[in-house]
Amino acid sequence: MNFFKAQDQARKNTTRLIILFVLAIVSLVFLTNVLIIGTFAFMDTGETDSFFNVFNIYFTQNAVLVISIGVSLLIIIGSTYKVISLSKGGPAIAELLGGQIVPQSTNSLEERKLLNIVEEMSIAAGMPIPKVYLLNESSINAFAAGQSHSNAVIGVTQGAITQLTRAELQGVIAHEFSHILNGDMRLNLRLMGILHGILLIGIIGQHIVSSLRYRSSGKKDGGGAIIVIGLGLMVIGYAGTFFGKWIKASVSRQREFLADASAVQFTRDKNTIAGALKKIGGLAEGSILETPAATEYSHAYFANGVSSFFESILATHPPLGERIKQIDPGWNGRYTKPKPVTEDKADTEKDKKSPIAGVAVTTAILTGIDQVFNQIGTLSATNIEYARQLLINLPDSIRTSSQSAYSARAMVYALLIREQKDQDSAWKLLQEHAADTMPALTKELVNISSDLDEKLILPILELCINALRELSQKQYEQFKHTIDTIITADKTVDLNEWVIQRLVLQQLDEHFAIRKPAKQKHAYLGAIKNEAETLLSLIAYTEHKDDETQAEQAFNFGVKEIGAHAFKIIPKSELTLNSINASLDQLMQLKPLLKSRILKACAAIIMTDGKTTRKGIELFRTISSSLDCPVPPLNI
Repeated sequence: MNFFKAQDQARKNTTRLIILFVLAIVSLVFLTNVLIIGTFAFMDTGETDSFFNVFNIYFTQNAVLVISIGVSLLIIIGSTYKVISLSKGGPAIAELLGGQIVPQSTNSLEERKLLNIVEEMSIAAGMPIPKVYLLNESSINAFAAGQSHSNAVIGVTQGAITQLTRAELQGVIAHEFSHILNGDMRLNLRLMGILHGILLIGIIGQHIVSSLRYRSSGKKDGGGAIIVIGLGLMVIGYAGTFFGKWIKASVSRQREFLADASAVQFTRDKNTIAGALKKIGGLAEGSILETPAATEYSHAYFANGVSSFFESILATHPPLGERIKQIDPGWNGRYTKPKPVTEDKADTEKDKKSPIAGVAVTTAILTGIDQVFNQIGTLSATNIEYARQLLINLPDSIRTSSQSAYSARAMVYALLIREQKDQDSAWKLLQEHAADTMPALTKELVNISSDLDEKLILPILELCINALRELSQKQYEQFKHTIDTIITADKTVDLNEWVIQRLVLQQLDEHFAIRKPAKQKHAYLGAIKNEAETLLSLIAYTEHKDDETQAEQAFNFGVKEIGAHAFKIIPKSELTLNSINASLDQLMQLKPLLKSRILKACAAIIMTDGKTTRKGIELFRTISSSLDCPVPPLNI
């Protein structure tokens, strides 16, 4: 599936949900008006009075207005509260479900295997590495949650890491990555918020009935009317929730088939995900979660996390047998009774160094604009294997340093300082602003990383970012201040510095709630003309740093590719650190299909003469990552 079309479809699905939400409010407002006015009219109807006459008396404009406003506010406030409570993204969902974060420095072989798989797939997709949460559940299940790629998490049950082989676990994680790349996560959070507001009416009705201390003793007894209203609100609220869950289930089931197919495509092995599904069918606990909050996020699990009385109607996932048949048409219908997986030789070898292979497994060589563009938001078995070999063959000291929040700071400082023209000034600033123990460790890592291949820099930074999320707020503020101070000290734009600053600090700013996730609001090129010119000019000058005439020709070729004939290249002297960052911040607010046009222009500029630089490629990947459009490692 095309990444940008998938993202746009997810956005349209969100719009449809808002429309359905409004319709639900209108329906509930109407039913509540009928319930409350009808109840009091009935209680006030005498022997000589007609119910309809009394109902018409009660049915006044003021009464309808008060009830309508009250019900609407109740639903909107309930939904808004839930959405705000989930605004922290994936971690809020994981903690709601009782998940415990798996630290990067874990010594558990099972947890290490899980982290390795997630890291491999993230690097292969060119996206931020999600934090991993472990649910203390004996069933086999998993989920992905978050507002964006930068605050996504992967949750996995204990049963999954103990009962599944490495290959089967990889299939499950590939399924969840499909949900991330297809834009399903934000839709899932919107569903949770909408359903909570609708459910609130039923909860209030239940509370009224259970808390009332007296019963109606006659037609004019107010207690009896309130009981009837409470019961009616329960019926209205839960009926609305029933249909909301039905919509949720019907949307979710189709997304599961797509994610299953994508997982097979990613891993090139139907037995990985099919094997996991067969073990769920053969396990007594299946995929059911015991946590009380399981129902709220039922539509986002790898397999059914809750059992429902209306299983066939409200099930958020297709039947196991149907999913397996889609993947493995020759399946004999027998499930697999799982046994705890012990670390066998085959699994162990996958996480050992392979000096012979090294990083010889490379990504496909891309020779055209469309080939570069079509790599955005994709995963492939080739790239996953490339990422696995890359991680396996990283020097032990660098890999270890990237897994600890303490040493990851020094690793980022080292990558920053090794590129400095005036290293003496950088060291002085580091000693002044960083924690006392950082300079010595940074110096050690600078020496180790001095000969690193440039293609390893972004993967190392992503590993560090994942570990740095475990810093305290105060530690991060000091780290950020130190990075900014070193980068801005010479008042010049150095692309090596900018890539580190933009990639690292943007993701961490979102994690520590310093930066809010960008809202998609720009739908046409004219709204971001100046900003687009700045970024496209930057890429043109990067690819042709010694010839401004060639840079302008490359720029014009890029904008012609997307039909932006009014765009003009910006003089090199006007490109400043502030203008570049401000432009990218605005471009982050583009809608998906417009992002695709900007990135296609970037790719066209890079591919103008068929000769590219590693710096141009990494700049393209950094910009794409900032726009929440992950690009896998490219070998152009």
